[in-house]
Amino acid sequence: MIKKFADNFWVAEDDKFSVGGLQIGSRMTIIRLNNGGLLIHSPIPLSKTIKDSIASIGPPKFVIAPNTIHNMFVKQFHDEYPDAELYIVQELRKKRHDLFFAKDLANELIYPWSEEIKQHAVAVMGIPKLGEFVFFHSSSKTLILTDLAFYITPEKPLFTRLLFHLNGVYDKFGPSRIFKNFILKDKSEFEKSIDYILGWDFERIIIAHGRIVEKDGKGIFKEAFNSLLKT
Repeated sequence: MIKKFADNFWVAEDDKFSVGGLQIGSRMTIIRLNNGGLLIHSPIPLSKTIKDSIASIGPPKFVIAPNTIHNMFVKQFHDEYPDAELYIVQELRKKRHDLFFAKDLANELIYPWSEEIKQHAVAVMGIPKLGEFVFFHSSSKTLILTDLAFYITPEKPLFTRLLFHLNGVYDKFGPSRIFKNFILKDKSEFEKSIDYILGWDFERIIIAHGRIVEKDGKGIFKEAFNSLLKT
């Protein structure tokens, strides 16, 4: 089921989504642009319910794979909506040769959505394995992340709660210890990206896994990532 989040802005959640037996859920973001077309960020499985909901709000025009991990269902969306343009991070081309037709996300380019949605490639040297792009929907003051942060809460299964407690992100927003120890490679380059993101005027934060931050998003984001960079 797709839920309305703000004007021209929806989210859809797959609560049962698991990785390696770890049930963490996943979230897709849908934004209707001024021309009526939809931008779909980080697709989840395309069920009949989701297809019916999408049909009720507009035609998909752009499908985004925002990092090297969240790409499992982009081909499914492209097959269902062949007129939609698929955009992927450049690092993803190394493992998804079947997406040869997709267009690249890059900092220096202007995109059809650029006047309504800003984007930034988190420093490649900072997190080369993830290659994540973050997005900012200015009219709703919403920052859209994928795997830079988690916010796992008590309704998740016990094993999920325990593992994320060990990773330092149980019942709070922030980057995991796995991110810090295995993904983050260059703190100085990564810090430049954090400073760039903090230049946006956001109040809310959507993440792929866990609770949405509904208020004081910039303050919560700044505290979480400043703590990471100081350790």
